[in-house]
Amino acid sequence: MALANTIDPTTVGDTLAAWLRGRLPDATDLRVTDATVPKASGMSTETILFTYAWTQDGAAREQRAVVRLAPAGPGLFMGYDLEREARVMDALASRTDLPVPAVLFAEDDTSVLGAPFFVMEHADGRVPADDPPFTTAGWVMDLDPAERGRLCRASLATLAALHDVDLAAVGLDDLGPADPAAALDAEIAHWRSFFAWAGDGDPHPVLDPALAWLDAHRPADLGPRVLSWGDARPGNMLFADDLSVTAILDWEMVGVGPREQDLAWWVYLLRHHTDGMDVPLPEGMPTPDEAIAIYVEASGHEPRNLDYFMVLAGVRLAALVLRAARLMIAAEFLPPDAPMGVVNPATRILAGLVDVPVPTGDAAYYVGNR
Repeated sequence: MALANTIDPTTVGDTLAAWLRGRLPDATDLRVTDATVPKASGMSTETILFTYAWTQDGAAREQRAVVRLAPAGPGLFMGYDLEREARVMDALASRTDLPVPAVLFAEDDTSVLGAPFFVMEHADGRVPADDPPFTTAGWVMDLDPAERGRLCRASLATLAALHDVDLAAVGLDDLGPADPAAALDAEIAHWRSFFAWAGDGDPHPVLDPALAWLDAHRPADLGPRVLSWGDARPGNMLFADDLSVTAILDWEMVGVGPREQDLAWWVYLLRHHTDGMDVPLPEGMPTPDEAIAIYVEASGHEPRNLDYFMVLAGVRLAALVLRAARLMIAAEFLPPDAPMGVVNPATRILAGLVDVPVPTGDAAYYVGNR
């Protein structure tokens, strides 16, 4: 799923060059080259790829960079806190060994590009695609089974290392509630509000019972909170030719929570790209139990309450797909009666987890109906 970028590629290079000259007053001969605006950047933020070169203290310098830009119009999320995202990335890039691109600049003046943005270092590597899913086509499917397994192990090991970050030591202890129970309360409250916003208050045959299930089965033993990436999956990582992770990307949903929150999301998204789409698990990729075992080996942490966090992952993803469906209908990518907001791989899995009927193409509820 992707919506078109709205940035004008013919003028954005000059705009960035003028802006950078104000940010680098000691630079001379500053110029932006090869500014590229991908036709689509997903449904969260827009992206600009560029290189800038300049002279400083008699030395020629060059930097490849990426702009992450909040949508100028309606977006996937209720709000975009790019300052928070940049703060987390900067802390991790400067105070840990994790492969997080350094943040070079941040800008909240919307007159520059039409929305707040930040600029980060460009990272080399290949990303497993979502469209089409990397479980069906693309470079990941060109790997042999052992290589696909190595990619998944590297992804899960990187996630385990992220969860080992000392929040206080990197200056992120205030990122969310200090009490794990309060952090979970805040997370569920957020997604309940998100669902109401994304669906305009309409009933949903899977999300409504799933949220009730979360209320009825809330675990008491949550364990310690950690830095929660929020969108933990191979599709938000760049991989080198040796299949090591070169960059962790997309921090819009970052917060704090138990380790299981990210781990369940990682497992759920792989299920989404396989079970949810009636696609077999590619040879070499781990089953859910195998993925959990890989994480346990890497982290030394024995997960608890994973059934609960799998349902939470399903609620989050199904709510995001519901919002995406509304955006795609508004953009006329889908017809007004398209059932995507209810009938999709995310709800298919979630319905099974909370024991409600799986929506079909004949579902009475269609996106946009009241």
